[in-house]
Amino acid sequence: MLSLLVVEVSDLYTVLWKETREMLRDRKTLLIVVLAPIITLPFMGLAVVYLPTVQEVVVSVVDEDRSEALIGNFTISSQFISHFIQDYLKHFGFTASEGEVEVAQVVLRIPAGFIANLTSYENQASVVLLKKLGSPRVDQAVSYIEALLNYLSKKVSEIKVLTLGEIAGVNLKTEAVLSPIATKTVILMPTGAPAEAEEGLKLHLSRMLALSLAFVTTPAASYIADSLIGEKERKTLEKLLSTPISRSSFIFGKSLVASFIGLVGGASNVVGGVLLFIAPTLLYSSDLVRYLSLEVMLTLFLSSYTSILVSLSISLPIVLRSPSIRAASISSTSIIGIASVMYIASLFINLDELRMPLSLILAIPYASLASAIIRVSLGESLRAVGYLAYSLFLSVAFILISTKLLDPERMIASRS
Repeated sequence: MLSLLVVEVSDLYTVLWKETREMLRDRKTLLIVVLAPIITLPFMGLAVVYLPTVQEVVVSVVDEDRSEALIGNFTISSQFISHFIQDYLKHFGFTASEGEVEVAQVVLRIPAGFIANLTSYENQASVVLLKKLGSPRVDQAVSYIEALLNYLSKKVSEIKVLTLGEIAGVNLKTEAVLSPIATKTVILMPTGAPAEAEEGLKLHLSRMLALSLAFVTTPAASYIADSLIGEKERKTLEKLLSTPISRSSFIFGKSLVASFIGLVGGASNVVGGVLLFIAPTLLYSSDLVRYLSLEVMLTLFLSSYTSILVSLSISLPIVLRSPSIRAASISSTSIIGIASVMYIASLFINLDELRMPLSLILAIPYASLASAIIRVSLGESLRAVGYLAYSLFLSVAFILISTKLLDPERMIASRS
C-alpha cells in the first residue's frame, strides 16, 4: 500500500513538473490572464463614472414669452426661469444656451403667454420639451429639466396657496393642501437592516466585479482546454499516456496546475477590482474608495479562482470523451460562452432571486459565483459562502468523474 502511494506521488510530480514547464513557457497566455482584469476593470470604472460627463449634450432654451408678472408679493419672469435652468445644466456639464441652436439635442420652448398662465388661478401654463433620440446623457438632461420644472411648479403652487390663505384669512400650510399624503421611503438591506444611501452604488460596483470574472475566466479556460487538446495536436499525448503514469495522476496534475492559474487570475482580478474603485477617484475626484470592502474583495478572489477551476473541471470530461480535436475545441468554447452570458446577466438581475423554474439557473456554477459577489455586497455572507462551496464541490466532483472517464486509447485514436 505504501509503495503504491509512493508511485502515485511520483507520477503526480512528473505530471506537475511537465505541466508547470509548459505553463511557464506560454508567457503570453499567462500575461493575458494577469493583465486582462487589471487593465479592463479601471477602464470600466472610468467609463461608468467619467465618460458620461464628457459627452457633449447641447440644450437650447427658447424664451418666446419674455414677460414677467406678480404673484402675491413675488415677481416671476420667463427670463429668470430660462437662466435658472441654463445655470443648473451648466453646473452638471451640459452645454446650455439661450435661443435656437441648430445642433441642440434638447430644446425647451417657453411659449408666449407662459407667465400670464403661470400666475393665473384659472389657466395652466405649459412648455414644449423636444428631445432628439440619442444617448442616455440626452435622457439625463431631459430628466434634469423635468425635475427643475416640477420644482418651479411646486414653488409657484405654494405661493398661490399662501396668497389665497391671506385673502381668506386662513393660516394655511402648503404641505397640507398640495401634498396631503406624505411618503417616507426606507431602504433596507436583504437582512432587514437599514441601508446607507451609498449602498445602491456599492451594489452596482459589485455587479461590475461579477462581470469581471469573465475577463479572467476566458483566457484561463482557453489555456486549460489547450493543455488537453494541445497534447493531441502536438502528438505528445501518445508518449505521455504510454508511460506508467496513472489516470488519476494525469488528471490531478492537470487540475493542480490549473489551480495555480486560478490563484494568479484571482489575485490579478482583485488588483483590477481595487483599481476599479481607485481610478475614478484619482482622475475625476469621485470618491469610490470608501465603498471598498475586504469581504467583497476576498469573495472576488475566491470566485475568480473557482470560476477557472470550474471551467477546467467541466471541460475535462467533455474533452476526454470528444471524438475529435475540433469537437473538443467547440465544447470548451461553448463553456466559456455560457460563463460570459451568466456574468453579463448578473449586471442586470439578481440571478438567485428568479422564481422556479428559472431559479434552476443557479445550478450553473457561474451563476452561483456571480451571485456570491453580489450577496456579499448586500451583507449576506453566509449565502455567498454557500454559493462558493457549491461551485467548489461541483468542480471536485467533475475532476473525480474525469479520472474514471479517461480512456487513453480513445484519446490517442481520436480524429484531429
